[in-house]
Amino acid sequence: MLFTRARLSIDTALREWMDEQWDWLVEKLDMGDLSEHAIIEPTEEWFPEPWGATREAVESLFGRVVEYAEVDPARLELALIEQQEEMPPAIVKKDDKVLLPLEITELRDPTVVVAILARKLALLRLMDAELDLNRDDLPLLMDLACVVLGFGIFNANAAVPQVPR
Repeated sequence: MLFTRARLSIDTALREWMDEQWDWLVEKLDMGDLSEHAIIEPTEEWFPEPWGATREAVESLFGRVVEYAEVDPARLELALIEQQEEMPPAIVKKDDKVLLPLEITELRDPTVVVAILARKLALLRLMDAELDLNRDDLPLLMDLACVVLGFGIFNANAAVPQVPR
């Protein structure tokens, strides 16, 4: 047998942190009863448009992710940018808009695009909830917020490279 006993793949401290933060995030993100929220899946039901690394396809995908993340699209602008030597900021506030920079090199895989956009929108939702952005656990909190918002499948699939079968 390959697995003889079930065990957690995370340590106890991280598990306890996740348990503590989960309820806090649900409240801060004003999610209410999570059973009333969908888990967004990489299927045609959720993303019916064909994918191509074009501006039109990216903007369509962006519109869907914004809708599913429950963010007002009127306050957002997607900025497709060339690859940077340093990682671009997740969010840029510009006048009354929030710009979400996305490097063109990330457009090869729609799963990665959704994961990146979901993480940026999770950060925006956390900022709207007046989260202290100097928290040491901010990156982990952003990842957990993606799960709360229903995008966990995308973040998991984007983080694990595809293995040939």
